[in-house]
Amino acid sequence: MKLVLLEVSHWHFPLYIDALLNSEAEVIAVSDRNPEVREQYGNLFSCLSHANWLQALDGVTPDAAVAFGRHVEMPKIGRTLIERGIPFAIEKPAGLTVDDIVDLRKRAEEARVPVAVPLVQRIGPLQALLDRLVKEEEAVFTMTAWRFNAGPPARYPAMKCDWMLDSEMSGGGCLMNLGAHLIDLALGLMPNPPDSVFAHLDDALHGAGVEDTALVTMTARAGGRALVETGYNFPDSAAKREYSFSLASREHYLQTLPGGVIVHRPGGKTEMIEMNLDSDPMYGAFVSSWLSDLQTGAQTVPGLTDLEPAMRVIDAAHAAARVGCSVAFGGGPAALL
Repeated sequence: MKLVLLEVSHWHFPLYIDALLNSEAEVIAVSDRNPEVREQYGNLFSCLSHANWLQALDGVTPDAAVAFGRHVEMPKIGRTLIERGIPFAIEKPAGLTVDDIVDLRKRAEEARVPVAVPLVQRIGPLQALLDRLVKEEEAVFTMTAWRFNAGPPARYPAMKCDWMLDSEMSGGGCLMNLGAHLIDLALGLMPNPPDSVFAHLDDALHGAGVEDTALVTMTARAGGRALVETGYNFPDSAAKREYSFSLASREHYLQTLPGGVIVHRPGGKTEMIEMNLDSDPMYGAFVSSWLSDLQTGAQTVPGLTDLEPAMRVIDAAHAAARVGCSVAFGGGPAALL
């Protein structure tokens, strides 16, 4: 299988490298506007390197592509790959708004081009635990709270991704960058679809031009609430980030602990489960599963259809934050409550 890797200066790309090198796939071209970056990865994969992603696609016939890039240019990259009939994996958010994702999804479905999105928590150990509790113990999680604090925004210029601090190119800060993973998990557990979204965003901690703190609340009148907090509030340290959650059903209360998850049950029963909640290793698992899907024709990894609901919530959250109150949410455009 021949692959092209597009716009590889993205900070997530290093998480893909080992899985790509250890696979049977052959990387035939890489692209990036940064000459140092494209030369580094061209040498690593012993392939052609290009300053422009269109140039990387011209003159080659890849079996698939992995697309990164600035969020503002992701829709064009995706449309081009679809037009050329090239299956691909694209980093979230795949655009600036849900309209970008809907357009790509419709084009991909019409052209029958498979598109994967690394919503990696879906293939991680936590999702497996939640699936087991729902299936075997009929858990219904009416309240969930999620927190993901990553390192400070200064890390993006240091990683040659300074565009992340320009909202016109990135679509925003920590909510756009980190929120989809947690919102996707939360939506998958809510017993009823949310009909109201509230959000608060600010850049009070770092003043970097995009929000460094975001709070999103999703509620359903029929029952169910999810709270998602994201931020660039963690210091530049070896610990990298904070990822924590608490989830409640009638018979379960789940909490993160160092090294795993504790499940509380009635009667004082507790279950300690060792679990690596670091999302970084999940990207390698995603790559391996995606390559396997391409060979077998299966669709086991998340795609644009899975990203779309999370992006709808993010769009609604931006609308709520602008007006300072909750907005009605029903899968369409947000409206004030």
